[in-house]
Amino acid sequence: MVETSSSGVPEQAQAAKDEAINQAGVLKETALEHVGTLTSDAKDRATDVARDVRRELESQGDSQAKRAASMLHDVGTQLTDMASGAEPGPVQQVTRQLADKSRQVATRLDEDGVQGVGDDLRRFARRQPGLFLAAAGLAGFVVTRVLRNAQSGGLANGNSDATTDELQAPPVVAASPATPVSALGTDR
Repeated sequence: MVETSSSGVPEQAQAAKDEAINQAGVLKETALEHVGTLTSDAKDRATDVARDVRRELESQGDSQAKRAASMLHDVGTQLTDMASGAEPGPVQQVTRQLADKSRQVATRLDEDGVQGVGDDLRRFARRQPGLFLAAAGLAGFVVTRVLRNAQSGGLANGNSDATTDELQAPPVVAASPATPVSALGTDR
C-alpha cells in the first residue's frame, strides 16, 4: 500500500486559500481604482459639456439681446418722434416716458446682455410680485395682439384690393344627400 502524507495537503490548501484571498484583495483594489477613475472622468466630461452648453446659450442670448437692443433703440426714437409731433398733454407725456424706458432697457441690454435684464426682472418680481404678474399678463396680451394683427396684416398685404368681407371664408352650402334607390319604389 502506498502511504500518502496528509500533512502536506492541508498546508498547500491553506497556502492556495491565502493566495486566492490576497489576489481577490488586489483585484478589488484595482477595480475600485478603475471605477473611481471612470467616475471622475465621467463627472469631468459632464461638467465640461454643461459648461460648453451654458457658454453657447449665453453667447446666443447675448447676440439676440444686441438685436433686441437695436430694435428697442429704434422704437424709442420712433416714440420720441411721435411725442414731438403730438399735442401737449398726457398722451405726449406717456409717449415720452415709453420712449425713455425703451431706450433704458435697450442700453441695459447693450451693457449687460440678457443676464443683466434677467437679474433686474428677478429683483423686481421679488419686490413687487403682484405688479410683476400683472405686467407679465399685460405683456402677454400685447404680444398676442401684435402677432394676431401682424398675421391678419400679412393676409391683407397679400391681396391689397381685398376688403375684410372678402378675406372671410365663403359660406358653406350643405349639399342634400342623394335619395337612396330603395326609397324610389318598385313601380315604373
